[in-house]
Amino acid sequence: MEIRPAKQEDVKEIMSILNAASLALLDKGINQWTYPWDAQRLVKQLGFLHVGTVSGNVIATFGIKDLNGWHVGNIGKYLYQIAIHPEFQGKGYGSEITSWACQYARRLGEELYLDCWAGNKKLKDFYSGNGFEYVGDFPEEDYHISVFKCRQEGQYGSYF
Repeated sequence: MEIRPAKQEDVKEIMSILNAASLALLDKGINQWTYPWDAQRLVKQLGFLHVGTVSGNVIATFGIKDLNGWHVGNIGKYLYQIAIHPEFQGKGYGSEITSWACQYARRLGEELYLDCWAGNKKLKDFYSGNGFEYVGDFPEEDYHISVFKCRQEGQYGSYF
């Protein structure tokens, strides 16, 4: 998979991926995101959004932005909105994205954090198994999120 910054012309594909991933989550009883996605919301995220492509086709998307007073402070990067089209899930692309994002933050000399709904055990296990350490659970409106931090290189072995 190749990873690059998202462009205006990618927004339609990004929205399609996010809608497909959201519906797949809802089918499993996981209310991770609001469905359907709004194209204008995604346009406002350009500059933070990235896409993953395979053979030139966009199959994944994610964002990386500054923390800005989030649960763990102001310093560092926040990896968010990771979505892989359901047809491409289970092929290791999620691990490629998290690895790439950790390396990106390290090159900037910053910590990298991400989160998920606290009730999503499968995703929490995925993050723990892919180089992230559990930080804690935090309230978000009417639910809780679990926050994870990318382990330092060499900490608990090499993951990347």
